[in-house]
Amino acid sequence: MMDAPISDQIACPLPVEWNGAIAFLDRDGVINIGKAGYINKPEELVLLKGSAEAISSLRHAGYRIAVVTNQSAISKGLWDELRLKQIHSKLRLMLLEIDGDAHIDLIMTCPHSDGEGCNCRKPQPGMLFEASQIIRDKSHSSLNWWGAKPKPINELDLMVGDRKSDMGAGWAIGARLFRVNEHNGLSEVIDRIIDGEGGDNFNPVN
Repeated sequence: MMDAPISDQIACPLPVEWNGAIAFLDRDGVINIGKAGYINKPEELVLLKGSAEAISSLRHAGYRIAVVTNQSAISKGLWDELRLKQIHSKLRLMLLEIDGDAHIDLIMTCPHSDGEGCNCRKPQPGMLFEASQIIRDKSHSSLNWWGAKPKPINELDLMVGDRKSDMGAGWAIGARLFRVNEHNGLSEVIDRIIDGEGGDNFNPVN
């Protein structure tokens, strides 16, 4: 049986009342600079300019933050869950050093490789689906990736990513989609999100 995604949750009070929505964020290319291969140790983390402030802005707008990231290095045996925890602990610390409100509520990691048949590796929506259940403390009915775009769990839910796979996972839960350039990351779209603009168009077939 395929293992579930790896969950790392920290209870973080919001600075304002929760609006009921979740901002699902990819990690590499959205919060931190991506690296050829993988981010293999905490020392390799470099935040994208403005990412901490953007996360803080989302939280001040009432969003819970769920990072959803594919990290097949674990399945390939390059490093283990302890190394993943060290990387994510460092990521949380770096964000908070810049902005004390740049908390991440939950980090979900798919450790599997392409071809392993899991339902959590983006563009599959498993990580987003499970993150929603954890944060909202309620179960949801199954989602059909290939059907018509599902009704969103919350109309304000959003997915920010730099790849088509991120958009596919967000599309599958009915979230608003914001695709960014990997060199600019979250700061590229934060004004659009806070201003309430609609997301980007996406066709899961093409």
